[in-house]
Order: sequence, then structure tokens, then C-alpha cells
Amino acid sequence: MKTVPPVRNAVVTNQLPFPFNIRALLMGWNLLFFEQKRFQPRADKSAAWNRGAYLSDALAHCGACHTPKNILGGDKSSEAYQGEVLQSWYAPDITPSKTGGIGDWSKDDIVQYLKIGSNRMAVASGPMAEAVTNSTQHLTDADLAAIADYLQTLPPGPATEAPRTAVTGAVMAQGKRVFDAQCKACHASDGTGIRHITPSFPGNTAIQSNEVAGIVRTVLAGGRGAITAENPTGAAMPSFAWNLSDQQIAAALTYIRNSWSNRAPPVTAEAVASTRKTLNLNAVGRAPHPAP
Repeated sequence: MKTVPPVRNAVVTNQLPFPFNIRALLMGWNLLFFEQKRFQPRADKSAAWNRGAYLSDALAHCGACHTPKNILGGDKSSEAYQGEVLQSWYAPDITPSKTGGIGDWSKDDIVQYLKIGSNRMAVASGPMAEAVTNSTQHLTDADLAAIADYLQTLPPGPATEAPRTAVTGAVMAQGKRVFDAQCKACHASDGTGIRHITPSFPGNTAIQSNEVAGIVRTVLAGGRGAITAENPTGAAMPSFAWNLSDQQIAAALTYIRNSWSNRAPPVTAEAVASTRKTLNLNAVGRAPHPAP
């Protein structure tokens, strides 16, 4: 090591704006939201359920992303695991809700998703792909089954029904043209995708969620699936920010959210533009093609 030439490495200083750069404020936050106590098993639950609760609530801290936050960033404990938007990603409802959560997932579906990063309906992406790659794939099958046992007994999130917002034929027609040209090769003409590579759209509650930040971000910036021992390639989706306009992306997502018996409010070009600006993608690549 003494033969390696020295380098100058200026450590980046704290970039948080006032008042978040005042570390002493954490003491006040801890007083409001932090409970310094050990995990307490419930006597009325099985050992497997308690193991799942410990892994989910403590070690894996799933609620850090999936539990809604208050204005100060504290967990809304009464809405545990009912979904939240963080850093332009939507961490979906993972309660047994049939309309917004994973109520249609079997125990095996949950285990498979956490073990290999995909199942018959969904493919992990973004921060969840990182969680599977670096964490959950290394858990034992018994631990994964325990997490599934726990998640399936959570209080379900509110039954949400998509507002009956009219989707015009022109938007659906444009969306279908974009889907056929850009999406169909990987996601199939019937939206069922490719098992363990691309997700299935029909009946997918995350696709139909009122929160569209995650799906908009995925189309704009692309994403990479989890890389696991059983799925070492980790399929990827390219970015479409460089060649699709905000209106084209909005129309394509609206088409997906309202085809194959799906029903959800349309995605607006304004929502896409807002995410594009947040991700600083305006200057990347060439100008968008004109809308078809």
C-alpha cells in the first residue's frame, strides 16, 4: 500500500438545507416517534407468525418504505404497510387488501417474490430489487414463509375503487399505438408479460393504483430487476425519456391501466412532466418524437 500514489479526496460536506442540517433536532424527532424497546412476541400467535413480525418490523424494517408517513416523516402506525411514495418510487400497499394490496397473492407468491425477485404477477424493481438482491434472497425458506404468514394477517388497507373518470377513445387509441410500438415486444399484446422477466398487467393492483409515481418513473428512467441466485440475469427495462413525449407516456400508461379488465384514472401529461423534472431528465438524449 505504501507504493500507491496518494490522492486528494475532498469529502463531501453535509448538503441538507436548514433546518434539517441541525442534528440536535433528531432528539426531538426521537421523542415523538422512536420507541426504545425490544420486540415483544404475542402469546396468541404462532412462533412462525412472531418470527415473521420480528423480521418484517425489526430486521427488514419494511415499514420504512411501505408505511405512510406524517408531515415530519414519522410512520402512521394506524396505516401500517398501506403504501407510500418515497423518492419518486411508490412502495405499494402490501396488506391483504384485495383492491390495493396483495390480497390476491398466495403464500407461495410472497415467498417466491422475496426469494427470486418475481412471481406470477410482479417483478421487483427500483429499491425493492435492491432489497431482494442484497437481503431477502439470503433468508431461509422458513423465514420467508414466516414473513408471508405475518403479512397475510395484517389489517387490510382501505378498499379503494378507481374513480369513474372518463378515458377518451382518442387517448386509448394513442396509448395502444405507443404500447404496440414500444411495449408489446416484452409485455405481450395481452399484457401478460414474460414470467419472471416482465410483470403481468391484467389485475395488477400496483399498476391500477391511484399513486402513479412509480410507474411513471419506471417508464421515464427505466429500471433493473433483482439479481438473485435463481434469477442471475436480472431483466432490465430501458429508459423511454429520450424518445417519448409526456403525452405519449401518459397515454400508454392510461391504456395499460384501462385494458384487460383493468380500471384506473388516466395518467396526465402533467404528472409525467413533473416526474421528468424531478429526475432531471429534460436534458437527456434528443428531443421527443411528435405524438402519433
